[in-house]
Amino acid sequence: MADNTFDSLNGYFVHTLFKAENYMVAKFKTEEGTIIVTGPAFDYDPKSEYVLSGNYVEHPKYGLQFKMATIERALPSRKSDIISFLSSKSFKGIGKKAAQKIYEAYGDDTFAILKSDPDLIFSLDLTDKQINSLLEGLKQLDDPHNEIIFHLISHGFTNSEAGRIFNRFELATLEVGQNNPFSFYNDVYGISFEKVKEYAKTIDFNDPDLKYKESFLIYLLTDYFFNTGDTYIVFEKFIELLKRYGPYEEFIPAFEKCISDEYLTKDGENIYLTSDFNDEKYIAHFLCKEKGELLLTDESIEEGIISNENALGIEYDENQKQAIRSFFRNDISIIIGGPGTGKTTIVKTMVNIFKEYFPFSNLIVVAPTGRAAKRINEICDCESKTIHSLLKWDKESNTFVHNEDEPIIYDAVIIDEFSMVDNSLFASLLKAGNNIKKICIIGDNNQLPSIRPGNLLSDLIDCGIFETITLKANYRQNKGSEIIELASDIINGEIDLNRFKKDVFYYDHLNSENELLDFIKEDLNNGYTLGDIQVLSPMYRGPLGIDNLNLMLQNAFNPPGYGKAQKKIGQVIYRLDDKILQLKNRPSDDVYNGDIGILEDIDDKENSLMVNFDGNYVFYTSEEYQEISLAYAMSVHKAQGSEYPIVYFVINPNNFRMLNRNLIYTAISRGKNKLVIIGNGSLFISGTKNMMERRKTGLKEKLQHER
Repeated sequence: MADNTFDSLNGYFVHTLFKAENYMVAKFKTEEGTIIVTGPAFDYDPKSEYVLSGNYVEHPKYGLQFKMATIERALPSRKSDIISFLSSKSFKGIGKKAAQKIYEAYGDDTFAILKSDPDLIFSLDLTDKQINSLLEGLKQLDDPHNEIIFHLISHGFTNSEAGRIFNRFELATLEVGQNNPFSFYNDVYGISFEKVKEYAKTIDFNDPDLKYKESFLIYLLTDYFFNTGDTYIVFEKFIELLKRYGPYEEFIPAFEKCISDEYLTKDGENIYLTSDFNDEKYIAHFLCKEKGELLLTDESIEEGIISNENALGIEYDENQKQAIRSFFRNDISIIIGGPGTGKTTIVKTMVNIFKEYFPFSNLIVVAPTGRAAKRINEICDCESKTIHSLLKWDKESNTFVHNEDEPIIYDAVIIDEFSMVDNSLFASLLKAGNNIKKICIIGDNNQLPSIRPGNLLSDLIDCGIFETITLKANYRQNKGSEIIELASDIINGEIDLNRFKKDVFYYDHLNSENELLDFIKEDLNNGYTLGDIQVLSPMYRGPLGIDNLNLMLQNAFNPPGYGKAQKKIGQVIYRLDDKILQLKNRPSDDVYNGDIGILEDIDDKENSLMVNFDGNYVFYTSEEYQEISLAYAMSVHKAQGSEYPIVYFVINPNNFRMLNRNLIYTAISRGKNKLVIIGNGSLFISGTKNMMERRKTGLKEKLQHER
């Protein structure tokens, strides 16, 4: 245990001066006067007395302050406070007269006496309702949840992190932390390893070096797999990685403990996070099970195709017909194709035929993003949701309500924009899909793979087990669309940017930042809106990085003005009417990673923002500000799954290492009507020849082994 000597302070929080995710500055009133306190952020009750421990510090600018180390709620011990508290909402049904009666019986030690012997309550002249209220209120005072949350917050965890830890371990939280504080990182989603490491320094526990190294290995490999996209690392490479942090032999006992505790799995010479290994194993087993249901004869399929062609006034090409046939001939089918190849159109016919021939079975179309799900819903007469909303995701625990024990009730699932789906999400869908008999996977294998580890779509195609139909012809845009031609050129490796004159525009460099603004102003003068125009960049830093572009575009098209509210959050100023980008899935509010809205309200009193996502109004408190950013410019990954009338793709020499064919193809195919490429043309072309290194995954082999 660390040897710290703390001062103590009793009083009431009266006003918050500043509050961030895990830090706040507030005024605190004591008997001696008001003092500024700093420390971990939490939601205090201004009517409750608190006991703070910590140290007095002299700030060079703001003078004497009290730096909090721990926080506890104090019980009232003065007559006026006891009567006021007993007649508050904490004790419903007890008014001032009853509170006075209770105080007269036990005086300043009322709460200490009643907590030690609650049966004394029955000797008081109170109604049954008042007795029950007093008993329930005293129970709440002893609620260990508050004690545990305060303990975690006072040791640097945010409200959200403390809640996650408590939800995982409940009343055993402090005992778990005392035995192995690194369990807070190993077993709880979304907890900072660095914070746990600092917390561990305050505790004496057995085998600290071994437990630290075990947790460090989990942290190291989690970070490695996130950065590489791999799901495993070869043991020899793993040893090389360890040598950066000391003699690798010192980590072997911790590595063996990771294996025995099932945090890591060693499969031959390959090392996995056990969760990733189990996801691959489950996917392979599920997809290779023979189902043989919900199949149609060739005659019925052809009748359905002809009927829908007549009803919709269209004629499918042979590739599209093959895709529809594959869906009804197989348990698992895969359809791939670039933008405008008619993927959504055939989904409409697949849904119609399914409804006609299987009226007592149900089908749902899902997608990884809200935009894709909404697009399907608008075109096809069928139920369509994001995968997260279908499974009812709880973001605090990173778990789903629907799982193997609480399955979804669907017989067939069509999954759109599948290139964005990762192994973990797909495995979760399959675990909740015990009743699923038919799956159709639709995507574009030339786009970027999922952000999380895995190479799911390519693995399913390359294993050679599932029939895969490739759509080639372009239908969505007018024949000869230059954007579609450029996408095709990128895949074929033959690019001449100078030949495009109508839909694709190329500028070798910017003479000034104002030149980009002039291009966009011209689009606005031609009837487009800022919502129609999206600037994409591969990098966040640098003159043409996302951060600087957002600042430049905001100042040009939504500048500060008299009466226009704005709020500084971190280094970013948000103004009314700003374009706002959602950074995380939030299914409870029907808003998802990559959605774009407009900032319509800034409430300084409540310290909140309100963003309008196409009529869906979402509120953000201070703890949720990290879920948003400005959206005038954004990364290619964030734009994936969306389309915009006009796309500006900005590159510069600093981007070179990030440029590859998948990223460039994904960026340019976001544009529907107009694409503007700004940057070095030779870098652009050489980038299209730079193939992404194939991610190291074990799913393909597991699929082939299952079959």
